[in-house]
Amino acid sequence: MTSHGRVHGPIIAGQTSVVQFAGWTMPEMVVEMEAGLHLLWPTGKERKQHIEDLKRHLAAARLYDAARTLEEQSQQAEGGNTKGPALLIDPRFEALRPYVRGGKSVYVEAESKQEILETLHFAKQEKLKVVLCGAIDAWKVAEQIKAAAASVIVGPVMRKPQEEYDPFDAPYANAGRLHEAGVKFCFRSDTASNSRNVPFEAAMSVAYGLPESVALRSVTLTSAEILGVGDRMGSLTAGKWANAIITDGSPLQQTTQIKGILIQGQPFAPESRQTRFYDKYRSRLKR
Repeated sequence: MTSHGRVHGPIIAGQTSVVQFAGWTMPEMVVEMEAGLHLLWPTGKERKQHIEDLKRHLAAARLYDAARTLEEQSQQAEGGNTKGPALLIDPRFEALRPYVRGGKSVYVEAESKQEILETLHFAKQEKLKVVLCGAIDAWKVAEQIKAAAASVIVGPVMRKPQEEYDPFDAPYANAGRLHEAGVKFCFRSDTASNSRNVPFEAAMSVAYGLPESVALRSVTLTSAEILGVGDRMGSLTAGKWANAIITDGSPLQQTTQIKGILIQGQPFAPESRQTRFYDKYRSRLKR
């Protein structure tokens, strides 16, 4: 996942999708089109107003969901035929139905201690299944996150602390503190272009207290579980998709070379624009 930054305005950013990096068409690449709702927790002077606006929006979505549910039940009872006018479909509220029911995760960008606590309180009030994103201050409120049964997508790890008075290694040790508290978490980079460094974000956490086995799981199976696709990928388990990499060392080490790639059982050459450039210019030494 990538960060969407901070906002002072509307906080519903849209829906999160899960994709795989193989496929000729978009449907072939999409694993889950509507994997979660993404919110940007507001900051600034009008923060409280934006939160109240969101509450009203969710309340309207619940009323809409109740009306649609009654209509669907009526259609089933009548064998697909209903008497009277049908309810007008509203795409905005239709998209929110799985979230106000608590069936799908709501991913919330929340960095500071205050933002995290506000998000947890809001999720409890609204009965939302929440996943905290970014969460650089999560270590400060790890017990509250655990008590709320919330998951965390940590990252980036390699960054400066949230507050000037925080320990220099606070972001590095964040994941380790969450692990000690029993919080489920995984890692992310800050931008799509930096996504290749996610294993190394996890490796930095290992250097500051996180067990290596937990770090490796966090970039594989735990990530899949938090994104809601753990039944299909994330581990080498019978019945799951054959997604795997073959390496000459730990995937958390920067010196490790990837020797093979499988996506849904289809092999792909372990090459990229960088490796092709390497081969191209290295060949000049032989001329």
